[in-house]
Amino acid sequence: MANKNPKKKHFETYDNSFYWLATEISHVLAKNKLENTSQKEQVEELVLAEKLFKEEILRYKYSTQVYKRFIQKIKVEDHNILYSKPYFRESSTTFSKKITPCLKSEDIDGLKKFNINFQLISFIKKHWRGPFGTKAERLYIRVQKARRILQENNLALAINCAKLFYRKVPKSNLTLLDMISSAAMGLSSAVDKYTGDKNGRYSEVFRSVILGRVTGNLIRDYSATSLHFYPSDRKVLYKSNSIRGRQGITDIRELTAAVNASFLADSKEGKNVPKGQVQVGDLQALVNASSIISVEATMNEENFGAYDYTPDEKENAEETIVKLETNDRISTLIKELPILHRKVLRLKGVSF
Repeated sequence: MANKNPKKKHFETYDNSFYWLATEISHVLAKNKLENTSQKEQVEELVLAEKLFKEEILRYKYSTQVYKRFIQKIKVEDHNILYSKPYFRESSTTFSKKITPCLKSEDIDGLKKFNINFQLISFIKKHWRGPFGTKAERLYIRVQKARRILQENNLALAINCAKLFYRKVPKSNLTLLDMISSAAMGLSSAVDKYTGDKNGRYSEVFRSVILGRVTGNLIRDYSATSLHFYPSDRKVLYKSNSIRGRQGITDIRELTAAVNASFLADSKEGKNVPKGQVQVGDLQALVNASSIISVEATMNEENFGAYDYTPDEKENAEETIVKLETNDRISTLIKELPILHRKVLRLKGVSF
């Protein structure tokens, strides 16, 4: 029996995930407003809940076994102490100077002194043997709720960063929704790693931490490629994409000079930087190797097409998605027309 309503069948498969996400966020934000708390209070609530959870867990002797299991995971299973960094609500300086030595020497009592976040709290709950205390369970739920509210209330900011980044950079294998996913992961990292401000500022500083983490995630994922790069090359590529995005540099020679100047400033601060200056040809090769070749890319007189391609500044990401999806819907509906009608459309130059 023929389908009497072909449109309905196709509308069921219509991908409106981006707009569904925006609608859901608006509903969640409206609901969270009922909490009637400032972002400063929300951050303080999360940090306090994590602190109380750790204090409650440390009352039990089995907490030593869980910390020991955590150290084993990092040193034996992950083979990299840096993998433990996301589990602590501590600064990079504290991690490198204090936490790292504890992990290397397996100093469990020393490790217990540092602030933990939801990542380590989840690990503790997952690997806990025996009954989990009622108070600890309540605190675990309290941490979950406080963390969720902070993530939901700042998700619109992360998505906006992803949209702006998507418009500014050349086309890649990442779609808009891929970048939104990357931005959301950066937001979660910001919520888990935020350590506060000595001057008592929370909202302003927390927002800048979010922007930094989200942007860093976007640059990292955008710079990722199926090709293998040495660590020093990845560092150069990341730095060039970061500078290019912030300063809008389009000339490869200016970009190379900016990259070298940035690395020089980093070296004066004691940071690890590649040996020797980055050469124009080397940076050009890295940038081109990390880009996907697009038929829309134009080649200049030096054949540096992959680098020189830039999207139309007037192009709107949402409008592009709607246009592509609309064309797909039209093509599908045309194929359901009688063969005579399809032949007439082909004669008129309509391709499908």
